[in-house]
Amino acid sequence: MIDHQPTSIEDGTGQGTRPRASGPYSRFGVHAAWANRLRGNFHLAIVVLFGAITVLGITPFAIYRFVNGQPLIAAIDLMIVACISAGSIYAWRTGRSKGSAIFVAITYSIGCIAVAHLAGLSGLLWVYPVLVANFLLVSRWPAVGISAIVIVAVAFGDAALTTDAQMLMFVVTSLVVSLFSFVFASRSELQHSQLEALASRDPLTGASNRRGMEAMLEAAMASSVRTGKPLSLLIFDLDRFKQINDDFGHEAGDQVLVQVADVVRGSTRTDDRFFRLGGEEFGLLLPGADAATLWGIAESLRESVESEVQCHGRNVTISIGASRFRPGESVSDWLSRTDAAMYRAKRSGRNRSVFEDDVRLGSDAAVPAFRAGRPTEQVENG
Repeated sequence: MIDHQPTSIEDGTGQGTRPRASGPYSRFGVHAAWANRLRGNFHLAIVVLFGAITVLGITPFAIYRFVNGQPLIAAIDLMIVACISAGSIYAWRTGRSKGSAIFVAITYSIGCIAVAHLAGLSGLLWVYPVLVANFLLVSRWPAVGISAIVIVAVAFGDAALTTDAQMLMFVVTSLVVSLFSFVFASRSELQHSQLEALASRDPLTGASNRRGMEAMLEAAMASSVRTGKPLSLLIFDLDRFKQINDDFGHEAGDQVLVQVADVVRGSTRTDDRFFRLGGEEFGLLLPGADAATLWGIAESLRESVESEVQCHGRNVTISIGASRFRPGESVSDWLSRTDAAMYRAKRSGRNRSVFEDDVRLGSDAAVPAFRAGRPTEQVENG
């Protein structure tokens, strides 16, 4: 009988051990992670699958040519397979699929030209899948350039095209294949961009959702570490939002969320990024904002919401938590710190901004860690 009990391994923290999956369960987890990664990165999936298809499709021809006394062409085939495999593996390991795709496209295009010259008509037939692959792997205009070079090099240098009519027919058919591929790639790219926008944006408020937020936070944090520029984050929550839903209905609550989103867009800078974290909780990423700027934006936003957003004559207020990015911390750690500051604002009476103590250090010492609006009555929810 197979024992599926987990073993233990060091957890890397010095705190002891943690369980480690073993047997078929661990393999299933790895396969699921691979599948999720491919589903989450469309271009990476194309590059990796193209690499696998190339190995399966070209390797048998290389073997056949070795057996039939064509070692040079067989060697070129194997070189193409090796380069495409290396590009696919590099893309998988690093996530840099665009650079890998260009390398792969140039490699197999050069190989195709060489095979077409050496193998005659049988090599010439590989031009058509190469043209299609260019537009699947590479963005449209680089694909146009690579494909044009392939068509010209084969049309004017292939011994299999013995007459002008054959040359013209090859050029026309190649251009038709390229045109269809160009149109298909353009439509696919447009639809993929639209789907990505829908998947990362909240349909009610137009703000980015949590999925979009995490990607933007990671990019902004990396940029801040690289450039040394400050980076700040606000998280705010609508006060007594449950009471609004209970008293006036969820449609009224939705209208309040839309109003707040409009106020945020009118109160922030061009480079700021606005997110809806869920329910009535929102985030605002502030690139380049030091403590003083963070303070000014938070208070301006809080006052604008209080003065401009109403529901059936009732003013709507928000509680804000704010913090600055600390190089080396993770996205989840930064969000947790900022969220904790927002809950301090809630517990302190709502309609106020609460900042982490570290925003007052150094040259920003004049910035207070706490600021409240007008007092509000205490209620159970929100």
